[in-house]
Amino acid sequence: MPLLFSFTHLNRKIPLKGAVTLNVLPTLNLGSWLNGEFQNKFEKYINDNIGFRPYLVRLRNQVAYTLYDKINARGVIRGKENYLYELNYIKAYNGVDFVGFDSITHTILRIKRLQDTLQAMGKSLLVCLAPGKGSFYPEYFPEKYDSPKTDTTNYKVFSRQLKESGINHIDFNHWFLEMKDTSRYILYPKYGIHWSFYGMLMAEDSLIHYLEASRGIDMPDLILGEYKLSGNLARMDYDIADGMNLIFQLPSEQMCYPEFAWEQAEGKTKPKVIVISDSFYWSMFNTGIWTKSFSPGGFWFYNRQIYPESFSKPTMVEDIDQKEAIDSNDIFILLTTEANLPKFPWGFVRNVLSALDNKTENSERTSEEKKFRAELQKHINNIRGNNNWMKDIRRKAEEKNISVDSMLTLDAMWMIEYKKSKQNKGK
Repeated sequence: MPLLFSFTHLNRKIPLKGAVTLNVLPTLNLGSWLNGEFQNKFEKYINDNIGFRPYLVRLRNQVAYTLYDKINARGVIRGKENYLYELNYIKAYNGVDFVGFDSITHTILRIKRLQDTLQAMGKSLLVCLAPGKGSFYPEYFPEKYDSPKTDTTNYKVFSRQLKESGINHIDFNHWFLEMKDTSRYILYPKYGIHWSFYGMLMAEDSLIHYLEASRGIDMPDLILGEYKLSGNLARMDYDIADGMNLIFQLPSEQMCYPEFAWEQAEGKTKPKVIVISDSFYWSMFNTGIWTKSFSPGGFWFYNRQIYPESFSKPTMVEDIDQKEAIDSNDIFILLTTEANLPKFPWGFVRNVLSALDNKTENSERTSEEKKFRAELQKHINNIRGNNNWMKDIRRKAEEKNISVDSMLTLDAMWMIEYKKSKQNKGK
């Protein structure tokens, strides 16, 4: 019966959700039959597509979750009061994935250099830090993941250095935390890994207004209508739970789903925008911002695959002319959440600088980076030679729960910025 059911439409009516890749029916020919390749692939195909498999997988997962408190989904953590997390967000909040001050400083310097280069061309670069579930709900972590607060996290160091370096940015993570206790509606869902539908629309509206102000233009705005509450959660508000593939929906509070529309484009400016982002941009993309308020430039998903082109045929960033892409667009938005900061910005800045310079930089530092590092080392040496200052460094390192070397670097960077601010005031 399962074998016969395998080849019916009903078997695919309720597919499993999440990162599920099913083996396809292999092509039979004499060579693949004789060498055993067909039999091997056909066995995997039957295993993935055997009748009733989606239903039986859900049954197994439901029993494991309900009776044994076990989740059959990779990297998913069940927190207090049944809040669901992906493990990498907990690691990001606890600083487990911290890449180091030098690495972040190097990335910041490159972003600043690209911003200045694009600005000279009449173009804009904007970095957006999306909210992270670890930062938003640390109080619901399972006890074994409770950890003392630390300033040595990728998000906190990135956020601080973005400000200090003068890079154009929006810190949605900080903004969401400020609104956490006062927001009328839920900003971050209990069973989702991304911002809520409501929270995303608030961020999208802010993004448009920021671009209008920074470029002195009037773009088609997002118009919010009636604010509707529903217990029937949109996929983005239930995406972790969806990936658990259970039979029954988990109990949840009502979420807010505002009605929305777009202003008419007549008499407005629609800049051509490329967004280089992780999955946090998908919900914005699906509202139509890329055609309604922007002129289509492209969504470069993790700086690898280009959408919407890849919906019909895979289109890779590495296969296009980067210089031409820069020349033909107005605004470049780098959007990431805290869990993806270790690899941010996924090679985009390096590749574009190389394309604009018309050469490969390899591992050689730019003159600006060399100058900064030399000055940084000079201040570090001066601090090390001052006993009283080093006592203060050790005290602050202990208070912040970071290493002495890290605190040394922070103070040295502060000295550079302080010196720069005094020079600017003198002008």
